[in-house]
Amino acid sequence: MNKIWIEKYKKEILGKFENKIDVALENYNELHLFLKNAQDIPEICNYIYGNLGTRLTTVICTDERKLGNGFVIRHVFGKENGEDVFIFVTSKIDESILSYPSIAMAIPAATLHEREIHDMFGIIPIDNPDTRPLVLHDHWDKNIFPLRKDFGLNTKIPRQEREYPFLKVQGEGICEIPVGPVHAGIIEPGHFRFSVMGENIINLETRLFYAHKGIEKLAESMKIDDVLLLSERIAGDESIANSTAFCQSIEKIASVTIPKRAQQIRTIFGELERLYNHMGSLAGISMDVGFPFGSSRLNILKERLMKLNESLSGSRILFGVNRIGGVRCNITDESKKIITESMDFILSDFENIVTLLKSKSSFIDRLKDTGIIPKRAAQDLGLVGVAARCIGIDVDTRRDHPYSSYLLHKKETPHEVMQREISMQKRNGDVLTRFEVRVQEVLESFDIIRASLNLENDSLYVNRPQNLEPFRSALGYTESHRGQTVHWVMTGENNSIFRYKVRTASFFNWPIIEQSVLNDIVPDFPLVNKSLDLSYSGNDL
Repeated sequence: MNKIWIEKYKKEILGKFENKIDVALENYNELHLFLKNAQDIPEICNYIYGNLGTRLTTVICTDERKLGNGFVIRHVFGKENGEDVFIFVTSKIDESILSYPSIAMAIPAATLHEREIHDMFGIIPIDNPDTRPLVLHDHWDKNIFPLRKDFGLNTKIPRQEREYPFLKVQGEGICEIPVGPVHAGIIEPGHFRFSVMGENIINLETRLFYAHKGIEKLAESMKIDDVLLLSERIAGDESIANSTAFCQSIEKIASVTIPKRAQQIRTIFGELERLYNHMGSLAGISMDVGFPFGSSRLNILKERLMKLNESLSGSRILFGVNRIGGVRCNITDESKKIITESMDFILSDFENIVTLLKSKSSFIDRLKDTGIIPKRAAQDLGLVGVAARCIGIDVDTRRDHPYSSYLLHKKETPHEVMQREISMQKRNGDVLTRFEVRVQEVLESFDIIRASLNLENDSLYVNRPQNLEPFRSALGYTESHRGQTVHWVMTGENNSIFRYKVRTASFFNWPIIEQSVLNDIVPDFPLVNKSLDLSYSGNDL
């Protein structure tokens, strides 16, 4: 099926831009367009985005000067809803120019990517209206670019003093409330600057990346198997999603197909990760509306799931499950029994708790019409996961780009597709809808796990080739509990990593909080924030 869609888009794009591009197919679902002139980036990207109905997946910059390519920028677009295709628009940027035309005005989801590339590589997106620092904060020397190859990992940067230009909202009765970056409790740093009139929020501006870890740069100095351990630690509550995406990219480069049993086990652990995180988010919503009884009950279920994780993998947050070529953890007949018994108990209790919560009018009233996400903003920013689905944007990587054993799961009938579309149209993007979407996904995860327990009787992994071909690349992707996560890897010489690019769901979803709190009151912010389940660590790579 992939070949049909690939050929369709290849023919259509060549018919439009034959003299401006060269075309290649890689990794069975990646259509690569190599631009002859970087000035054509806006025209071709806008056509792929607008005319072909794709979504921006990520933007990747690489320093390929030692390969004679200068800097290279890859705009990656994904085709959803049954067409498992990724389209790469690849452009070389000459070292003497260090600029390229921005696409942010037509494709707003590219804005943060372009700011990130500006910070990390020093390449200017011409006509992007916002080129303020994103990743590198005010003390960083603005002439030093850490993802260039000539930047040493142990370089010490002299401290600079500058002030970040926050947006100033002026007018009679307007006040500013700064929150963070240091917060009460154990959450990570993030700054929120509210402009309010009374308690009504007029504007919110976020500032993140206070705990940037240098994951992508660090990976370039590590062995491939060690980068797998690094990927698990990008965000502790997304260890399966991130390690699976990384493994996929290496497996594609190595032309390795993992055993069906390993695919099923990856699916089971991916859904267990979704379950315990959704339980925690639902518990947090209950706590933030002042209903600790519901929160306590849901957190008990989260704890049961984490104990189940530990009994199956040795880790409450599922470290060490994946390996390149398959999985390390087996699911035995005894494990199946433990999983089934645990799920039966947890599901029964979960349904009772949800019924209780829905019966409390005070609970429902606090969620309804709070933190509404504008649909146009959601589309423009390229939201993923629950944040997208709660406003009727029907995207799910498990279905749109099947991986592990998700392809084997339930195929929808035309009637079921129609019912799903009708349901999507009714969603208005408030906290209540996000609550209901998570409840539905919890129930679906139980079904997927049960269906996956009928394991194939084959091995847990296959060995990858000892030596990987240098300067090959591939895209890995998963649907974490927050939404689509993508990892792009280019191998280097001697089994090294030449470039590792990670785009988690939180990177796309953080900006929407600035839109969803408008016209709410300040006390609603913790509830809206919790309902979006955004990760600091998953953003501050």
